[in-house]
Amino acid sequence: MQLDLFPDWPDVILNNAMLTAFSAHDTDAVIQAVAALHDEFPKHRDLPGHRRLLEQLSDFRRDLHPDSLPTRYQQLVQTLLPLAGQVFGATQASRWARPLWAALAQTATALDCDSAHPEIHAAPLWLAAHAPGKARSAIERIPSWRRIPAPLAWMSEIAITHGAAEAWWPLLAELAWLAPERLESLLATAPVAVNRLKLQFLADFENNGEYHDLAWFPAWLLIHHGELRDLLRPAQPVQGDPARAFFLVLDLLHLEKTGQQAAQIPQRARLRALAPDLFADFMRSR
Repeated sequence: MQLDLFPDWPDVILNNAMLTAFSAHDTDAVIQAVAALHDEFPKHRDLPGHRRLLEQLSDFRRDLHPDSLPTRYQQLVQTLLPLAGQVFGATQASRWARPLWAALAQTATALDCDSAHPEIHAAPLWLAAHAPGKARSAIERIPSWRRIPAPLAWMSEIAITHGAAEAWWPLLAELAWLAPERLESLLATAPVAVNRLKLQFLADFENNGEYHDLAWFPAWLLIHHGELRDLLRPAQPVQGDPARAFFLVLDLLHLEKTGQQAAQIPQRARLRALAPDLFADFMRSR
């Protein structure tokens, strides 16, 4: 934690002792440090904030069980993190909160994934605690996680942050088809090169249909970025026109490569009927 300058001043010594206790999540030491600072400097400007943070931290740890998780989650997000930000600064507060996220994750271990409240599950809580290995294990225990938007997004986040391109491109394609709005949020933290492709796609592709723009992103990548085709190929099919169009484009590219001209005609007709905008983009590139 960032300690004050002029470390020999008595109030600074006491205040730094309190910050050290807070950073160690040592509630007893914080109580002692608050009392010591109050005894010497009862009007110290930081005392009210320290007391509020101590009160909230003590309350958070005192009543933590599966039934209290929604309440404790809200307390951490809405109260503890802002108070910690006032004490430590936003960046340090995020690091400081990791053990609290881990405590929530551990408490949520036995809970099923609730589509109405996906944030109350061990996987995203472990992610917030910066424990991707534990988050991955929690996701893999969810039946059919690859067909559920929230767990698919969590696994995509883990893959794009900690995995190789061959691991995360298929997941990003599936997320584009299943929950493009989640992909949009995820891409905000994706590598610069991926975001550049997204911006290029949004500028170039005209979508006049009912689907979210990013649902067509994987198929557009097949057409315009041949270097990604082998990385995208393992994506698993899902329901919906954008996914069907993706696999039609894959098939057409294979037919072109192998010189099967006659077989391309019916496949092009299917693509035109299924996704006219994508078909027009495909034909412009031929």
